[in-house]
Amino acid sequence: MVNSFTIKWGDLFFNVEGERVVKRAFFSKVPKFDFKENELSERLKRYFRGEEVDFECEFDLDLPSFTTKVLERVLEIPYGKVSTYGELAKELKTSPRAIGRALGRNPIAVLIPCHRVVSKNCIGGYSWGVEIKRALLRLEGIDIS
Repeated sequence: MVNSFTIKWGDLFFNVEGERVVKRAFFSKVPKFDFKENELSERLKRYFRGEEVDFECEFDLDLPSFTTKVLERVLEIPYGKVSTYGELAKELKTSPRAIGRALGRNPIAVLIPCHRVVSKNCIGGYSWGVEIKRALLRLEGIDIS
């Protein structure tokens, strides 16, 4: 049985499907699951208060191998730091657009921190909206105007 939960962040709700093994994590304007206290929800609350947190959980990624490879690399970007689509593309021997497409398939927002990947000239896109991406980066002490 999947133990899912929701926590509140400002006017948004952050919904996590799973607990030890996360299948999806996403934002919504209404709660999708019950509010539950568990180890991961406590870490997420701390993160959304601006604390550096290591989430230490497993993911159930049913994605193409290239997408999984990109998301695994994104997990290595430290809290409070960013990388560009171009830097990741060079490292993974592909194009910045391919990196962007792979990040757009990330089913586990925040826990797989694709918000830490930006364009060399601007913030870049984000599946949950650029304003949420900007807010997450500000939360980590990064101001990209």
